Amino acid sequence: MISRWKQTILAGSFIAVLCRVEPSRSAEDDPKSQTKQVGLSAVKIALRESSDSATFAVTGLSKLDWIQKLPIEELQNCIAVRVHQPGIATNPIPLLGTHAIVGKELQFTSRFPLRPALQYRVELAPFLLEGVMDAEPVVFSILPKQRTAASMVTAVYPSADVLPENLLKFYIHFSEPMSRGEAYKRIHLMHGESEVDTPFLELGEELWDTEQKRFTLFIHPGRIKRGLKPREDIGTPMLDGNLYRLQIDSEWLSADLQPLAKPFVKRFRVVAADAEQPDPDKWKVTAPKANTKQPVSLTFDEPLDQALLSRVVSVLDASPAAVRGQASMSLNETVWSFVPTEPWKPGIYRIKLESTMEDLAGNNLARRFETLEQETNLDEKAISEVSIEYVVRR
Repeated sequence: MISRWKQTILAGSFIAVLCRVEPSRSAEDDPKSQTKQVGLSAVKIALRESSDSATFAVTGLSKLDWIQKLPIEELQNCIAVRVHQPGIATNPIPLLGTHAIVGKELQFTSRFPLRPALQYRVELAPFLLEGVMDAEPVVFSILPKQRTAASMVTAVYPSADVLPENLLKFYIHFSEPMSRGEAYKRIHLMHGESEVDTPFLELGEELWDTEQKRFTLFIHPGRIKRGLKPREDIGTPMLDGNLYRLQIDSEWLSADLQPLAKPFVKRFRVVAADAEQPDPDKWKVTAPKANTKQPVSLTFDEPLDQALLSRVVSVLDASPAAVRGQASMSLNETVWSFVPTEPWKPGIYRIKLESTMEDLAGNNLARRFETLEQETNLDEKAISEVSIEYVVRR
């Protein structure tokens, strides 16, 4: 009997679970999970939403003890959650997430929060519901969250209006959480009155921060690197000497299904490609005075990646221990400043930058973004960090 169950699981087939489900509420409206019984059986399904994910929990399974012994690759075939699209023949791929047995529950936790105004269908492997007849789909309808002010684009990085021909990515910041799945049809790279053909790397899972307020938009690397087919067939998306616009449609919906307050346009001029690594020898540090909260600042000879500047740079004292404080960027990401929480004490300090620190073209402190074939065997990974020392004097 066990072998027959295992064959059913490995086949990857599912049946929709018998149950009608009321529209779900957000965690703010109802912190408790909503639970529904599956037909007349003891099986129940609960949906628990949080700000950054959602958990579908199945209880009352008679074969739970056996399921607990399954390896993770087979456990993944016990439950799936898909976007429910009535009347559409194609079956959407399951949501990404993690599967687990927690206590007496079979759980699936989504990698991202559920989107308002969409429906989600829970599917279980057939052997889990033996004896349950006349199954109907379990469909969770997610209600829009409480409406907030219309979202706006608050910043686009790089902030400079002069960018290299081989620019690697943009960061787009919004005032409110945004919906997923719309980015690549709402963002356009324009040259004059014409839209540049396929300039972006369109990923199946859009790159958002945890709040869904910052979107990372990659220029297609295959159109940047020399010798790759997309560049040979189509060419580079941007050319030295030309003017471009990054346009964002106002029809892009926020997480609570409101369009942007207004469209956004970033205008910039393109200059020659940047093929060189950032050079710390060309940077200048300005030290503060002791017993003050003056900032320590680091001035670069070129703009650096804004998101990385906020994540891979730190200040250490002589012990060495991290100095607490607040960092900021200015002058188109050519100046990094740090204000300490407590006044500086006299002594030696250093600013540490991880080797992953990049310029706008993806060249980092360890290697160039585009490495020549004859250089591929060089030991460029030996650099783990760069430290810049300064002295705080009375």
